[in-house]
Amino acid sequence: MSALSDFTSIPRAYCPNCRSEMMLSRILPTRTALDLRTFECGKCAHVEKIIVEVDPIKSHALGWLLGELRPPD
Repeated sequence: MSALSDFTSIPRAYCPNCRSEMMLSRILPTRTALDLRTFECGKCAHVEKIIVEVDPIKSHALGWLLGELRPPD
């Protein structure tokens, strides 16, 4: 699994003001298993922030795979 596929699978929101598709502009981890996601509208500059539950296995899997943890010799 690539890191890119994690971001391309995130659904987009629609702007409540102009109904345009909003872009995900940032993801900030707030605490264990929660992310604060910020969506911005490119048409009217409206900003929406939502808190999303994250599967800890999926969110940390890439870090474990790319880390230095190795099986014993």
